[in-house]
Amino acid sequence: MYKKHIALGVALFLTYWVILPMVIIVAGGYLYKKEIPGNFEWLGAILSWFGFIFGMISASYALIDGGGVAFCCPPKKLLRCGTYSMCRHPMYCGFILFLNGLALKLGNLGSLGVSVAFSIFLIIFAIAYEEKRTSEKFPEYSEYKREILAFIPKSPKFDDRCPPLLFQLLFYVGHIISWFSWHIRFEKDCEVPEEGYMIVANHVTYLDFAVVVYTLSRFVSFPISFFHYERHKWLYKLVGSFPIKRHKPDTRAIIKIISYIKKGGRIGIFPEAERSWDGRYLGSKEGFDKLALRVPKPIIALRIEKAHLLYPRWGKKFLPGKVFVKVKCFERIEEAEEFLRSPSVDANDVYPTYDGVERYIYRCPKCGSYHTIESSKTGFKCRKCGFSSKKPTVGELWKMHDENYRSLNLPFTEEAEMIDPYGRPVGKNVKVIMSKEEIRYGESVLKRENVRSFITEGSREVFFYDGDKMIGFKFKSALLWSDLVKKFWNMEV
Repeated sequence: MYKKHIALGVALFLTYWVILPMVIIVAGGYLYKKEIPGNFEWLGAILSWFGFIFGMISASYALIDGGGVAFCCPPKKLLRCGTYSMCRHPMYCGFILFLNGLALKLGNLGSLGVSVAFSIFLIIFAIAYEEKRTSEKFPEYSEYKREILAFIPKSPKFDDRCPPLLFQLLFYVGHIISWFSWHIRFEKDCEVPEEGYMIVANHVTYLDFAVVVYTLSRFVSFPISFFHYERHKWLYKLVGSFPIKRHKPDTRAIIKIISYIKKGGRIGIFPEAERSWDGRYLGSKEGFDKLALRVPKPIIALRIEKAHLLYPRWGKKFLPGKVFVKVKCFERIEEAEEFLRSPSVDANDVYPTYDGVERYIYRCPKCGSYHTIESSKTGFKCRKCGFSSKKPTVGELWKMHDENYRSLNLPFTEEAEMIDPYGRPVGKNVKVIMSKEEIRYGESVLKRENVRSFITEGSREVFFYDGDKMIGFKFKSALLWSDLVKKFWNMEV
C-alpha cells in the first residue's frame, strides 16, 4: 500500500470510530445526565461489537473490491460483494449500531438521545445525498436499489468474484509483513481497469501471487496446480483460488477463467505455469495464447524483478530485500509476452546466499560428476574434485548450467523415491534408468511414445503422464530431469 493511504486509513479510523463517537457520547452526557432505566449494558455490548465488526468488514470490501476508502474516497465501482449484498449502506449501518450500542453500554439517556439523532441524520444524508451521487456515477445503481434495502440487512449473496474474508485477512497481514521483509516498489505505465481483466506475470517465486495482489491492491483469483490445490484444498478455497490440471488440457478450468473475466472478475495467470529456475523466462505453455485471445482486453502484464534473488526455486531460505514490479497494459498477447521475456535479474547480480544451488548446478562444471556439489552461503564446492566457486554472479551460473545441459548424455541412472500425484511418498525407492526410447523404474517400463506430458513441481518432484495415470518421482534435482526430457525426448516441459 502507499504510505499516504495507510496514513489516511489510520486517520479516518481514529476520526470515525474513536473521536466522533467520543464527542457524541460526551456531548450527550453533558446535555442530559439521567441514566437509562433498566439494565441494557449487555445489549449495548452486543450491538457495539457487532456494529464495529460489520463496519470494518464493509470498509474492507470497499477498499479491496472497489478501491475506495471509507467515508472520504468513494469506490471506483458499484459494490455488490459481501455486506454490500446485504444492504446498500453497510458502513453507515455498522457505525449506527456501534454508536447506539456504545450509548446503551454506558447507560446515559442523553448520550443515547444524541446518538439516535445523529443516526437519523446519517440515514437522511445517505439516502438524500450519497444515493443521488452514486446514481449519477453508476447507471446500474437503480437496479441495485430495487434488489437491496438501504439499512435493513438481508442474508448475504455469495459470488466467487468477491474477495473471501480469509483473503482479506491475509491481504492486510501480508501488507504488514511486507514492511519487514520484501519492500515492493512498483511503477504503472497504464490505467488498470477496475474489473474484468486477466493479469499475466512472470513466475519466479512461490510468493508471486502476493506481489501481484500487493501491486494491484485488489482481489485476484488464481488457478492453482491441482498438485498443490489438493494438498491444501481448504486454504485455497478460502482465498478464492481454484484447481487447474497441468498434465492435460483442462477445458473446465479454461471455461471458468473466460466466464469469470467476462463477468467482471480478475484472474491472475503465470504463462510459464512453473517457477523459473534462474530468473530467465521459461516461455508460455501451449494453449495460453488461445486463452488470451478469448478474454476481454486489455491484458495487464506485471514483470517481477529481483525477487528471484531473494527466494530462488532452488533455494532453501526466504530472505528480505527489495522487489521491483513494472506494470503495462497490452491489447495483444504477443506484446505482453515480449514484455515478460526479459530476465527478471541482471547477469551481474549476486545471490545473498547459495544454499541449495546444487539443485540448479546439478553437475560439477570441472569433473562432470553428478550431485557432488555442496552449497554454502558464499558459493559451492565439488566434494569429488575440489572445484569451488565463491559468490558467482547470476550470469556465471547461467553459463555453468547451460554447459551442463549441452553435456548431458544417455542412458542416465538415478535413485528416486516414488510419489503419488499429490507429492506424497508411496514408500518405494527405485532405480530409474532413462534412455532415448523408455524409462525403466524398478520392474516397470514407461515407453517414450506413451508419455503424453511431463511436468515438474517444486525443486525435486517430477511427473510423467501416460494418458491414464501420473507416475511421480522425487529426485535430487527436478531441473536435471527436465533438461533430460527436453533435450532427448524433445518434449515441452
